Amino acid sequence: MNDIVYFVKESRENEELRYSLRSLQNFPHGKVYFYGGCPKYLCPDHHIHVKQDQENKWANVSKMLRMACKNPHISADFWLFNDDFFIMEKVTKPCNYYYGDIYKRIVTLEDKFGGITPYSNGLRQMAKELESMGCTTKNYALHVPILINKQKMIEVLNMTDCPMFRTIYANYAEIGGKEMTDVKITSVDKAYKGGTYLSTEDKAFNEGLVGKQIKEHFPDRCKYERS
Repeated sequence: MNDIVYFVKESRENEELRYSLRSLQNFPHGKVYFYGGCPKYLCPDHHIHVKQDQENKWANVSKMLRMACKNPHISADFWLFNDDFFIMEKVTKPCNYYYGDIYKRIVTLEDKFGGITPYSNGLRQMAKELESMGCTTKNYALHVPILINKQKMIEVLNMTDCPMFRTIYANYAEIGGKEMTDVKITSVDKAYKGGTYLSTEDKAFNEGLVGKQIKEHFPDRCKYERS
């Protein structure tokens, strides 16, 4: 089975990560690797401490991504998780997902905000870069796990410094997948109403209805917890 990699911020507390790990009971996987930090009460199969001292978040992610892809002990293809990804239902055959086309997403955003935004402009630049590479322009900016091939990701990192690495990589590597809408909940009042995947923001998890639901859904300690 494919391993799982998390990039973890330096923090003493990370309850989202605790419950993300508990939810892995629903997702077939090999070993679990942390790159970055690791709260003392959590114990992945392997923790590679990385000082996150680069000039910005993307530079730190890029550094850890290269390290993971060059680690010979990690499976050739691994699932990349965020600490706020939760697997709410049993998965038997994990697959990749995308969210329509990048240009459609650009139109939706610019209609919503009445013009070009920094994010929509970044998407437009990325789409043009993909086209110059002869790639499709599917949008993989979703809050769900993505399967990374180490060799292909290194090729992408050597070709571009675009921070939207999921979408660049996925189109370059032609990973395909199924179409879906995003699953991230940001409101404290919004509830989880079913589905395999779920993601939250800090406030929604810590103070919101969805956070309460996640905690009730996974009450039992898992093997990746010390206490």
